[in-house]
Amino acid sequence: MTQPLSTLDTQFEELKSENYQLELAEQAQEVIFANQEAQQKTAQTINEFIDDYLVNGRNQPIKQWLVGRFSLYPELWENEQEKIETAQTIIEMIDCVVSNQVEIEQHIQKGKSLPNFIHKKIEKIAQENDVPSELIQQGIDIALNQGNLAHTELYLQQPIDLLPVAEQSQGLDGARQITEKLKLNANLNLAWYGAKAIGSRLFNSLTGQENRSRGEELLHIIRSAVDSAENKGVQVAVSGGMVVSAKKGWVRGVFDTVEKIENTIERAREKVSRIQNLVLNVADGWNDLRLLDQVERGVLQEVDVTAEKAKFTAAKVISKLEKQATNWLKIKGGALGTKIGAVLGSLLGPAGTAIGGAIGGFLGEQAGEWVGDKVVKPLANTARKVAEKAIDTVKTVAKTVVSMGKQVVKKGIEFVGDIASKVLNLF
Repeated sequence: MTQPLSTLDTQFEELKSENYQLELAEQAQEVIFANQEAQQKTAQTINEFIDDYLVNGRNQPIKQWLVGRFSLYPELWENEQEKIETAQTIIEMIDCVVSNQVEIEQHIQKGKSLPNFIHKKIEKIAQENDVPSELIQQGIDIALNQGNLAHTELYLQQPIDLLPVAEQSQGLDGARQITEKLKLNANLNLAWYGAKAIGSRLFNSLTGQENRSRGEELLHIIRSAVDSAENKGVQVAVSGGMVVSAKKGWVRGVFDTVEKIENTIERAREKVSRIQNLVLNVADGWNDLRLLDQVERGVLQEVDVTAEKAKFTAAKVISKLEKQATNWLKIKGGALGTKIGAVLGSLLGPAGTAIGGAIGGFLGEQAGEWVGDKVVKPLANTARKVAEKAIDTVKTVAKTVVSMGKQVVKKGIEFVGDIASKVLNLF
C-alpha cells in the first residue's frame, strides 16, 4: 500500500539525526573494510601516499612518481606492465574527470545548460563508438534510477522511485530527464553526511601520523583551481593509496571475483574498469571536501551545493563512459553498446557514496589535523547543514510522488544487512 505521508515525514526527520547517520556510516565502514586493522592500514597507506606526493611527487612527472610508489609493493603486480598500466589508468581517469569539470564550467559560462552539455557528449561518444545515442541515454537513465532507488532503500528501508516517467525521451529532452535525475542523485549523495565521519575515525585510529608542517600546503591545494597540477596530483596520490589497499585486501569488494573471470580479455577489461570506478569515487570525496570548504568560507551558498554536485556527477558519468569506451577498444576491440548498463550501474549507488564519503572524510580530517581546527570542525557542521537541505528536498519529492498514489512496498528487511550486499557488489 501507499506509504502514509506522516510516516515519510518521520523517516526523513530521523535521517537527519546523528545516531541514524552514524549507524549508516558504521555499517558501511564494517562492510568496506575487512576489519579494524585493515582500516588502520588503509588510513596509514593513504597518509603515506599523500605525504610522499607533497614531498617528492610535485617535483617529478606524476607517472614516474606513482610508478615509483607502486614499486614499493612488488608483490601486488603480476608484472611490470600491470604496474605501469595501473598508474596510467589512474592518471588518465583523473585527467578525464577534471577535463569534463572544466568543460562543463566553460559551457555554462557561455550561457548554455547542463542538459545541452550532456546531450552533446552523448552524441559524441555514440558517434565515436558506433553506438546508438538512444542506447547510451537509456543506460545512463537506468543507472541513475537504480542508484536513486538504492539510496532510498538504504536510507528509508524501502525503495521509492522519486522521478517516475511514462517513457524515456530522446535527444535534448532525454538529456533534461537525465539532468533531473542527476540533481536528485546529488541530493541523495549529500544527504549522507554521516559518511564523512568514517574518515575521522580512520584518522583517529592512527597514532603519531600528524604532519602539521604540510598543513598550509594541503590547504592551498584544496583551494586551488580544479585543473591545477597539484589538485590532480593529490587525487592521484589518494587513488594510488586506495588501489594498494584494495589489492592488499584491506578494502573489500574492489577486486573480488576478478580472478574468477576465465576469459583473459574480459578479465583485463574488468580490472581496468574497477580501478576507474575507485578513482572516480576518490574524486567524488575530494570534490565534496572542496565544496564544503567553499561553503564554509562563504564562496558558495549552501543552497547551491546540489547544483555543483550535479555538475560533478555529470562529469563523473561522462568520464566513465569515455574512458570505458577507450578501455573496450584498446583491449582487443569489442562492442561497448551491450555493456553500457553494466558500466554505469554500480557507479551511482550508495556504495559508491560510502567509499567517496570515506575518502573525503579522511582527507578532511587529515587536513584538519595538519592545520588545527580551521578545517575539520567547521566542515563537519557545514556537511550537516548541507545535508539537512538535501534531505528536505528529497522529502518534498518523495511526498509528491506518494501523494500521487505511487505504490511503495515496505520490504521489511534490516538495512544493516542489506547494505552489505550492495557494498560488496559495488564493482
